[in-house]
Amino acid sequence: MNSNEKVLIIAGLDSSSGAGLVSDCITIRDFECYPLNCVTTLTAQSFDRIYKAKSVDFDMFKDTLDVLVSDNRDIKAVKISLVSDLNFIDYLIEKLSTQLKGVKVVFDPILKGTKGSLNTADIKSVLKKFLPYVDIFTPNLYEAEYLSDSKIKTDDDIQSASSLFRSYGAKSVIIKGGHSSDDEFCSDYFQSDEFTFVLRQKRTSKAGVHGGGCALSSALAALLAKNFALHDAAVIANAYTTKGVREPDLASENLVRAPFGHHGLNLDLKDMPYVLQQGFPVSKESFAPCPLKMGLYPVVDSYEWIERLVNLGVKTIQLRIKDKQRDDLYLQIQKSVEFCKQKNVRLFIDDHYELAIKAGAYGVHLGMEDLLKADVEKIRKSGLRLGVSTHGAYETLKAVSLKPSYIALGHIFETQSKIMPSKPQGVYKLNLLMRILKSAFSTVAIGGIKLDNVKSVVQTGVGSVALITGITKADDVDSTVKQWLEICSDGGESSWK
Repeated sequence: MNSNEKVLIIAGLDSSSGAGLVSDCITIRDFECYPLNCVTTLTAQSFDRIYKAKSVDFDMFKDTLDVLVSDNRDIKAVKISLVSDLNFIDYLIEKLSTQLKGVKVVFDPILKGTKGSLNTADIKSVLKKFLPYVDIFTPNLYEAEYLSDSKIKTDDDIQSASSLFRSYGAKSVIIKGGHSSDDEFCSDYFQSDEFTFVLRQKRTSKAGVHGGGCALSSALAALLAKNFALHDAAVIANAYTTKGVREPDLASENLVRAPFGHHGLNLDLKDMPYVLQQGFPVSKESFAPCPLKMGLYPVVDSYEWIERLVNLGVKTIQLRIKDKQRDDLYLQIQKSVEFCKQKNVRLFIDDHYELAIKAGAYGVHLGMEDLLKADVEKIRKSGLRLGVSTHGAYETLKAVSLKPSYIALGHIFETQSKIMPSKPQGVYKLNLLMRILKSAFSTVAIGGIKLDNVKSVVQTGVGSVALITGITKADDVDSTVKQWLEICSDGGESSWK
């Protein structure tokens, strides 16, 4: 993937560089994108106070936008924040409906500065005509109250306000909770047509930092430029912002509000939010562990395939039989378990966890929808390992809350094995998730992985590579398995204890 996707920033110029265009540019570069700048407002301010703010004239705004858009036809995302003239919105709509049509848009409304007036326009009157062009709308609690004409005291109030903004046309809404009265936690609320969830972080500083909201919206824009799904972008941007608030720049200056800290993409699990989604199971205790590096991990649909592959040196394998009404279903599972136990091979059973427990398998593999119906505590108490399928950062964090034995990250490339509701993750996203997870969990990459692209997958540090057709449809299975084992390894000896 191109590492310089262009992101157009439409915002004010903060003379302290703690927020606004300068901070936005640093954030965009942290995500390996290239920033283009269109100034709306000039300010005279420090980290602690705003002395003066002055809008640029409309002609200057118009000419800047015209030049940037005409000379950069490959803009991937637009981040909009401080709007000082409502005529800017009308001209933006013209651009977003023509030359920038289809480009991802993040709108971070700024109604007032924390430490003084920013001379902002009252955008309430144009909200209904502008939000249809917005992919992620990111008001804070105060802004959400004002723009929705409602008091927000409860989670239900937040969801009602989010629903209102989406009824105006926004594809998704993040209502930021950094200014809430909760002294212990900071919660951001995400809502789209597909997902409703809360991203909760331990509060690090009640005073906050200068520029956190700008960093969040710029991170979102960069992630959308990288083709992240809306909900996945929300998770990664939240983690990036949390780290920048926890580790601000110039902290040694003992400022009341230090500027937001930019640290690149050096994220790990402690930066990631706790994802709260109603109905999704969590686990207080970890499932039985499996090796961090399990090597080659074929997925097959019969005992005969298992016997053949194990005899070729495969030490981790999954039995996936989708026909629940198959007469010999348990027999296939039982025979496979007994054979793999005898050969000291790690065998995971896909989906049929009750039968896997009954047969005494090494582990079971479940997808996100399966987890909503499964008795995960029964699986944990049985001693079986649990592998979980994920399709992006959001689902990966949900999996983390289960403390599973391994997390499968997919689908990496286009795959013909099954119809996928999500887009391929690609190596860039896999690499980012591996940086975050590091060695906290055993990991498996899956989906569309072939001999001609597997080396780029292995280089991310992922612990295992799962595949179906790469082996089962090979012309020469024996030779192909040997090649896969040379690249991915066999994962070493297993233990069923």
